[in-house]
Amino acid sequence: MAIGVGWTSRLLVGCAEHLHSAGVGVWRTSGIYTAGETAIVIRAIPPSPDQLITLASYPVASAPGLADVTEGLQIRVRGTKDPRVASDIGDAIFDLLDSAEGLRWGGIPIVQVWRQSYAPLGTDSSGRWEISHNYYVEAMRPTPNRTD
Repeated sequence: MAIGVGWTSRLLVGCAEHLHSAGVGVWRTSGIYTAGETAIVIRAIPPSPDQLITLASYPVASAPGLADVTEGLQIRVRGTKDPRVASDIGDAIFDLLDSAEGLRWGGIPIVQVWRQSYAPLGTDSSGRWEISHNYYVEAMRPTPNRTD
């Protein structure tokens, strides 16, 4: 299997593209960003730029034989030394994603998305404020064994 074609990869990249197209952050497959941008990355937490959105997923629930799954989506936000920056990025993500329905990320039908929890993480070693948001994504994940 080629890199990036798996269900989880398509889900995360699709979410990154959705955030990018709404102007919440900047997604580039090259991973190269300028100092003033809010970068969107998958799983990594690079030292720059200051403003960062990191996407990671984790399984939450599925029913045997059904294609319906609930996938956790951790969205870690890093701002600047001003705590309002991380909060503002998180608010923009919430406004875009919470209670969204009928989306398609990376070709995956998304039934609905909602924020399950969030927690302030304090500051990193450079004094930049961070917040972790956990969203639940109800999506379709058909396989040869999950066809409904």
